[in-house]
Amino acid sequence: MNEILKEMLDKHPAAPFLFIGSGFSRRYLKLEDWAGLLQRFCGPIREFGYYSAKANGAMPLAASFMADDFNEWWWSAPETEVSRSEFAGVVRGRSDALKVEICRYIRNFSLEDARKSEYGHEIAALSEISVDGIITTNWDFLLEELFPDYRVFVGQEELLFANPQAIGEIYKIHGSADDPRSLVLTDEDYLEFADKNPYLAAKLVTIFVEHPIVFIGYSITDPHIKAIIMSIAKCLTQDKIAAFQENLIFVQRAAEGQEPAIEKTTIQSSEFSVTMTVAKISDFSQVYAALGGTKRKIPARVLRFFKEQMYELVHASADTDKKIAVVDYEDIDSADEVEFVVGVGVARFQAALGEKVTQHVQDALAKKGYEGISAEEVFTDCLLEKSKFQATDLLETAFPGYGRSNRTFIPVFRYLRSAGITSQQQLDESKYEGAKKVVRKLSGADYTLPSYATRYKKEFVGLTTNEIIEKAASPIEAVLMLAHQPAPEVDLGTLASFLRENSQVAEKEPYRTAYRKLVCRYDRLAFGF
Repeated sequence: MNEILKEMLDKHPAAPFLFIGSGFSRRYLKLEDWAGLLQRFCGPIREFGYYSAKANGAMPLAASFMADDFNEWWWSAPETEVSRSEFAGVVRGRSDALKVEICRYIRNFSLEDARKSEYGHEIAALSEISVDGIITTNWDFLLEELFPDYRVFVGQEELLFANPQAIGEIYKIHGSADDPRSLVLTDEDYLEFADKNPYLAAKLVTIFVEHPIVFIGYSITDPHIKAIIMSIAKCLTQDKIAAFQENLIFVQRAAEGQEPAIEKTTIQSSEFSVTMTVAKISDFSQVYAALGGTKRKIPARVLRFFKEQMYELVHASADTDKKIAVVDYEDIDSADEVEFVVGVGVARFQAALGEKVTQHVQDALAKKGYEGISAEEVFTDCLLEKSKFQATDLLETAFPGYGRSNRTFIPVFRYLRSAGITSQQQLDESKYEGAKKVVRKLSGADYTLPSYATRYKKEFVGLTTNEIIEKAASPIEAVLMLAHQPAPEVDLGTLASFLRENSQVAEKEPYRTAYRKLVCRYDRLAFGF
């Protein structure tokens, strides 16, 4: 199966996109299906069978009926007092209370749960795949944790009106658990979603024509997926339909004892029929091995960065001809108006030029600013005793990009302090708009992985920073536990030394995310205001 799928994917010049559904979360996180999730929250009101029967089995309509009763209960129940104090400002519509509680529940699930499941080997294989992007109707955070360098777009609105580059991105078209009001849950939500389906289809059509689309976690009869596929088919000319059909691959779990198989199946509407490939298999790691068969020479996040920067340069500038130039490396430092530098060359030639080119390029880039400094470099630099960056240049030139990105966690306070900013008022009055956005995102951020709170309380509460490090079974566990240590108890010197010595923890997820959060927590505690 691995070889068959790899051969199919290798026919395409572009890397695949994944289209991920609720079966994916059921498989790896043990999250309930739609009916099960609604049933979980029916306890304080009425039996779910009542709402299902009232809606004639239509789940969105059942959710609408249920949301009305849940809203009445939520606003007065003693059990929801804590939730009301936190989310009262968010609950503005009749379905919002139910969405808030669903989101609070979903936040308890993490990538670590998937790694510990019976399908841990599949998750390991999945983390190594090479795809251009992911489209999902799921609300949980498993995909973001697996692919932390991918930019996330939440909901139809953000995808339609933002600037996606179709590489290194995740499109959560039904919303996300970090924004309760974004969830597509009720009948009203689905009607609104359907109204915008043609616009969404137009946005996705290029992806569906140019990339293999691998569906995982969906039934092939899912009416919502069928509607999206048919909306896209309507956008295509007849000569494109055949290529479109070849790009669609559904992955389905094989029945008990069934041999892996590749089949063709057809879905129909009143206007179209679309034939697609179905791969029936019990061990999905074979699928992920095929998706990981071709490794990129350049990471997806870097390619997306270049595409995004070039888009901004071409579409947002009236003086493009003055800002794009082809220059030899000897002349690059004289091109004062060039805003974006891309180097293309032969490795042997560069090696032959040796230190002369290296120093020349470094000098030129120093003049151009710090736009090319990656977030990873900032994480490393933040822990050094002496920063290698000029704080004012970094804040003025690199942080606007960090502020526009979907990234929440990036060290910022060290550089603000170095620039003489030691209070919120000083920041508000400063010219560093990118840093202001980063600080705003960090203001409500959780520096922990919440699923490890119970372990901290049982085994590590009351210990010093050094004792936590010594008691932990590994540096990975120490990272996870140190995030929960109360701020007044943190020994910043010990924490900084530990983070410098254990940067290898950041090599794989979810520990890379946990490590980065801990670096940002150190940055706030050591240099914040």
